[in-house]
Amino acid sequence: MRSYAESRQAFDPSTGWRIMVLSLAVAFILKQLHWHGVGLMIRPDFVLVGLLFWAQRRHQGLGLGLAFLLGILADVQDGAVLGQHSLAYCVGIFLVLFFKRRLAMFTLPQQALQIFPLLLLAEVIALMAGWMTTRTPQGGWVFLSAFTGTLLWWVMAAVWKMPAARTGEE
Repeated sequence: MRSYAESRQAFDPSTGWRIMVLSLAVAFILKQLHWHGVGLMIRPDFVLVGLLFWAQRRHQGLGLGLAFLLGILADVQDGAVLGQHSLAYCVGIFLVLFFKRRLAMFTLPQQALQIFPLLLLAEVIALMAGWMTTRTPQGGWVFLSAFTGTLLWWVMAAVWKMPAARTGEE
């Protein structure tokens, strides 16, 4: 098992801002693909997952301003009420920044269990903001998109070797 210092050398997020920008651009492209049927119902919010991942991963974190800006872009991209995704993204980023040190204490599966309620809350906030303005609720599919978003976050954390608490197996 690699130590925390070795995993930091594998990918240093303070110098890897290009990877962060590229991953968020890919998230926007994936969000823009034509999804329909079951794929649309289980599609995670790729941008939100990327924002939460990088907010926890980077030393300085991501600011609420970037979350708001990307939320506005997501609203324009989806044709949603302006500010709907911005509110959800800002709440999600705030909570990840608030619980950043707590999340680092857990192993990756435990971190994923902590990320699921954050994704679910952000999805419910976006759903309620849209419902209060123009759109009718979509039903219980929000749970599926939060679940697939959690799985996506877990894959991202494993791929970029996010530091997690040691399990004592060395």
